[in-house]
Amino acid sequence: MEKLPPKIRMVLPYVAGGGSDQRARLTARYLARHLEREVTVENLTGAVKGHTAIASAVPDGATIGMITGEIGMMHWHEGVTELTPADYTPLAVPFVESAAVIVKADAPFRNLAEFLAHGRQGPIVGSGGPDFSVWKFALVGLLHAAGIPTSHVRYIETYSGEQGLQKVLEGQALVAPITMTDARGPLRAGQARALATMEDTRHAAFPEVPTVHEASGLSWSVAHWRGVVAPRGLSPDFTGQFIDALRKVAADPDFVREAAASSFTVRWRDGDAFAAYMAEDDARFGEIIRLLGTTAGSATGLY
Repeated sequence: MEKLPPKIRMVLPYVAGGGSDQRARLTARYLARHLEREVTVENLTGAVKGHTAIASAVPDGATIGMITGEIGMMHWHEGVTELTPADYTPLAVPFVESAAVIVKADAPFRNLAEFLAHGRQGPIVGSGGPDFSVWKFALVGLLHAAGIPTSHVRYIETYSGEQGLQKVLEGQALVAPITMTDARGPLRAGQARALATMEDTRHAAFPEVPTVHEASGLSWSVAHWRGVVAPRGLSPDFTGQFIDALRKVAADPDFVREAAASSFTVRWRDGDAFAAYMAEDDARFGEIIRLLGTTAGSATGLY
């Protein structure tokens, strides 16, 4: 068996301290334990910049990355990137979570129905991630499902969902369509409220928050994943070693405990199952983005 390099970097296309960064560092720490190798996280902020760095790295086992579902979104927007899930060697996806409708605590909406009623009058200012991000997609898709013109959306770009939530707390935006996990601090401190989750079931850590279907009768859900990949062309030997180690991470009771303590939703898929999941996600995003047109986000300054 060929030996992996003694030092491995995990490239992350997102900001230090954000939700993706927290998950990447947790995964890297336990991956290092089970590979018996040093695994460090390197933030290359900018979704296109970071995803490109992972895809273009030498497939020698020294570079892996944590990518997100945005790899199945960005290439549908002209001029953003040509990268797709096929540009990577899929290893494992631990984290699958959904957007939520998160507003400031004193927002004039008691529930999702009132929020949607406001949206019918327009405009709705959202924030949280780049213009092509899954979070904007989630918000636009929700309004479309409710029969609200997607032109009513105004969007303030940020590098992360947490930065978008800060825009909401500062009164610059009305809604941050991000995960409740990534908003857990302000939610638990009473600074923000979640009107509904775009999950198909209620979140275990926020059981009082209804699903979109429960709150409005609309069938709209969006799952957003964060998974570990390597550059395309990684040898089957190295691929197998990484997947075996990640399976050990999944079964590690310490990892399970820490993930639960952070309210992360963990739904593991690895290898071919992860590849199939990415392909299905990519196709669904493409279908809906084509339906919604450029209003789903076709330009961005946050590469």
